[in-house]
Amino acid sequence: MRTRVLTAALVAALATASLAGCTASGASSTSAGGSAGSAADAPAFGADAPGTAAYGAKAPTADRSVVTTGTVHLVTDSPVQVADRITQLVESVSGHVARSTENPTGHPFADLTLRIPASVFPSTLTAIEQQGHLRDVAVNATDVTAQVTDYAVRIANLRTSITRLQQLLSKAASSADLVEIEGALTDRQGALEQLLAQQRTLTDQVTDATLSVSIVTPAAAPRPGPADFLSGLIAGTQGLVATLAALAVALGVVLPWAVVLAGTGAVVALVVRTVRRRRGRPTSA
Repeated sequence: MRTRVLTAALVAALATASLAGCTASGASSTSAGGSAGSAADAPAFGADAPGTAAYGAKAPTADRSVVTTGTVHLVTDSPVQVADRITQLVESVSGHVARSTENPTGHPFADLTLRIPASVFPSTLTAIEQQGHLRDVAVNATDVTAQVTDYAVRIANLRTSITRLQQLLSKAASSADLVEIEGALTDRQGALEQLLAQQRTLTDQVTDATLSVSIVTPAAAPRPGPADFLSGLIAGTQGLVATLAALAVALGVVLPWAVVLAGTGAVVALVVRTVRRRRGRPTSA
């Protein structure tokens, strides 16, 4: 009788865990509308989540979770020195450099991947843009509130299932029940660890914005195209003149060879014609 009770309890626990996915899907659809109960399950992403996106993006409210990424391209005569200044600037606001590539010789350049606290990202981005000639900048803000809520609900359901399985494990009356419960418990704990790792990664992305900065010299920077008709006409004329000049140089190189080859061809043609004429004369009797 006791074994039947344990088996029935185990089935109930497994059924509860299987409903976690359905519950999480429902939470995902309602979180976009700002469910208060779901938000309470995700304290790691609460009011401290970033709420500012640069360059025309709509600023989310304080209870939204946003992942911010961006790219900046700067042109300067001293890329390595500018990279050092940007590093100091980011560290002064409690950010850090996740990756750095610098080349001080030849055509100097520097590439940085920066992690900047989301709360100070707009002001820090403005300061970085002023460290050189700004070639272009792009910022992207992605609202991940639904994903945050989904993780919170699934983690809560798994923890409830694990607690019930642990209680059943302490009451197992047979080896078969013990093995079955331990297997289910191991599966739930593994799934929980995986979800917690994914939640930590998302928390990090929300807390700190990611900015990629590329710094090159003017010689290595691509030249911008014409912006209006007049500049386009000038650029086209310069291109035509350059092309004609290149063709003239090529013609000057080829012309002597063409003369020599033409003279050689004329001599060969004359010899062939003379030979044919001699072969064509009738022989005397």
